[in-house]
Amino acid sequence: MGPIPTLRAPGSRALLKLALLFLPLLAAVGLGAQLRRERDNRRKSEQRLMAFLATACHELRTPLTAISGYVQLARLGGLADLEKFDLVMARMADENRRMSGLLDELMLLARLDLGQPLRREPVNLAQLCRDAVADAQACSPHHPIRLTILPGTHAVNGDRDRLYQAVANLLANVRHHTPDGTRTALGLGTEDGFRVIEVIDDGPGIPVELRHSSFERFVHGGQTPTRAVVADTGGGNGLGLSVVAAIVTAHGGTVSLEPGRGAWFRIRLPA
Repeated sequence: MGPIPTLRAPGSRALLKLALLFLPLLAAVGLGAQLRRERDNRRKSEQRLMAFLATACHELRTPLTAISGYVQLARLGGLADLEKFDLVMARMADENRRMSGLLDELMLLARLDLGQPLRREPVNLAQLCRDAVADAQACSPHHPIRLTILPGTHAVNGDRDRLYQAVANLLANVRHHTPDGTRTALGLGTEDGFRVIEVIDDGPGIPVELRHSSFERFVHGGQTPTRAVVADTGGGNGLGLSVVAAIVTAHGGTVSLEPGRGAWFRIRLPA
């Protein structure tokens, strides 16, 4: 018996040749689209970086301008009065602290953006929250804080100093941008395998138009009595909440602004 003939659909050889011909073209089209996406992403990153640098320079210029003005006043002999001299020295020290705080937060954000690792060690969140509340109360006795720690083990693996900074920034947001007498509740517990830290105040809250951008860098709210969304120990440079978000994200967690009266921030960290 002779060989069994191979059955081929009519025109299959031509279709195969056509497909082989188009494969390099399709690959080139796909590569071109990928290159365009990468170029667009790079352009957006560069634009964000330039906007960030421009805003950072503007924020740094404010304390520098104030210090320069006081120096000029001193050179013109305007500080002969001892009381005025002491006042100006105190203001210059305040501006210096503000500038130092801004630089520290910019450096931290840059480190986190570059993916530089944080310290990893066991952290007792219960003690961390107690310390943060005690320090906040010392800074502003007129902003009472109620601390609630639910039963259980509240340990995570992370950088204690940075996690403390995240909680401290949320408490600083209250004392800097709410009137005296505003009450704050700080709660710590565990939920679905996550450690949860909540900071809730009964102040005027964050304006609706700023809620979606609360954790972006250099976001400032309106003037009093409307609450601003900055949260920093230097009095408001628009980096505090973005630092909170960056620290929590670097620990594999999330931070959110929950709906409700006042401001309600919720941090979730992997247990």
